[in-house]
Amino acid sequence: MAYADKILSGGNILTMDQARPSAQAVAIRDGRIVAVGSVADVAPCRGPGTADVDLDGATLMPGFVEAHGHPFWSSQAWGEPVVDIRAIHVPTYAAALEKMKRRAAKARDGEVLWFLGLDPALHQGMKEPTREDLDAISARNAIVVQTSNFHAAFINSRAAELFGIGDDYQAPEGGKVFRDDRGRPWKLHEMAAWSLGERFHRMLSADCKLGNLDEWQRKFVRAGYTTSSDILLAPGTARPIAQALARLPKWLRIVGYEAMAAGGAVSVPQGPVTDMFTMTGVKFHADGSVLLGNVWTSAPYLNNEMTLQGMGLPRDSTGHALYDFDALYARVRRYAGEGWQVAIHAHGDRTIDLALDVFERVLRECGRVNGPFRLEHCGLMREDQIDRALSLGVVASFFLPYIYHWGEALRDCLLGREAAERFVPSGSATARGMRVSYHCDAPMTWPDALKCLYVAVTRKTMKGAVLGGDQRVSMAQALRALTVDAAYHLRMEHEIGSIGVGKLADFVVLGADPLSWDPEDIMSLPILGTYVGGEATAP
Repeated sequence: MAYADKILSGGNILTMDQARPSAQAVAIRDGRIVAVGSVADVAPCRGPGTADVDLDGATLMPGFVEAHGHPFWSSQAWGEPVVDIRAIHVPTYAAALEKMKRRAAKARDGEVLWFLGLDPALHQGMKEPTREDLDAISARNAIVVQTSNFHAAFINSRAAELFGIGDDYQAPEGGKVFRDDRGRPWKLHEMAAWSLGERFHRMLSADCKLGNLDEWQRKFVRAGYTTSSDILLAPGTARPIAQALARLPKWLRIVGYEAMAAGGAVSVPQGPVTDMFTMTGVKFHADGSVLLGNVWTSAPYLNNEMTLQGMGLPRDSTGHALYDFDALYARVRRYAGEGWQVAIHAHGDRTIDLALDVFERVLRECGRVNGPFRLEHCGLMREDQIDRALSLGVVASFFLPYIYHWGEALRDCLLGREAAERFVPSGSATARGMRVSYHCDAPMTWPDALKCLYVAVTRKTMKGAVLGGDQRVSMAQALRALTVDAAYHLRMEHEIGSIGVGKLADFVVLGADPLSWDPEDIMSLPILGTYVGGEATAP
């Protein structure tokens, strides 16, 4: 037997392996687990060069896995020089405008001013800023104001000029442009807003971009994650991202999915690009954001000041899909046939019907695919849709912090109590036997595995309201959604997600056993550190 490089013991080890749920010790060699079990089971792995690591009573478990994340996009969206105008800092729309004015007054000539965090659900008195509103803040500097959900951006006249968004501008496929009463573009949705963000990011220096990526990698690690997807990579960016990650500490594994709204070839082959970055799939947006009002629903949005003025929705709006069946089917069929895993963003129940119709036809025609096919966010997923997804082998990744941050807005202003009680129905999916995952969808909310656990087991908002108490799950079930089942979503269950012989030695170290910690206080559970490939991180 080859001796272990190190043996970890002296604490509580949760393996997330149903065949052996707990252990006393784990041995590591060359970044992989070579033994796990009792101290006696692992003892034969100890040699003259083996290091003993005392857990000192802490709990070791598989590193948390973010099945739907955006570490690279987060570094683009929130790094320097973006200005944060979220309601947590400036709670009113008037205060957000004043912050923008203060920044514009200090701007250099030609500087692009990018403001992020406008939120009709949380900014009191919000209305959509017009071109004239933003021109009044600055006529000499380009201004872009992006919403907190990232699905929309508003521009002033200088930004339209700088970015070439003239009156004849046509949004890229998967995007939408809105024109004012003079025919001028002023609001961009989805791919139109995101392509603008890509162009802004390219203006930044290489050192700035690398520093932003480093900081966001650290945010994931501090939250206990050892693996995240990056599930909206712009076409052609996978290899440059891999090159950037190679210059940073090896603290976070990333699984890439390219955004293929307009078709085309994926920019790198499927499989490992580096030892820390793997390309697995493609991603489509079949609808938009609940907070933007453009998800496709059976029941209409509520009619009130927030929806009609703050969001600019027509009365009794039911949103829309971004693709019809034929267009979405053609794309999914192509990439599934090429061996790519396919993930579809679908919040509205009618959009979920559309995605399941597409998945069913592709599965019938292809027979076998590199699944599981994935549905992302799934805010308004119905019980019958959960059953249908299960029958097709389709899995759902649920955006649980939506409840925490926007629960009251969902209930009182956007969808109504009944829909809010069933929003992101992870409990129903878990009870029916689906292998679900949870995510924070950074950059929309910061990476926070413990917040996902809190919402899963309590269904509480930040203000303490309970939405959908019948959707609660046990802590053990919630932990699976952040480890082994999330690994299954990423097609990495054979490598990560549980502590077993042959798997990568990726762990999170917690100050106590989450199974015995008070669920109401789970967000205070200390995260002491992580191991990736058997090496302790130091973010």
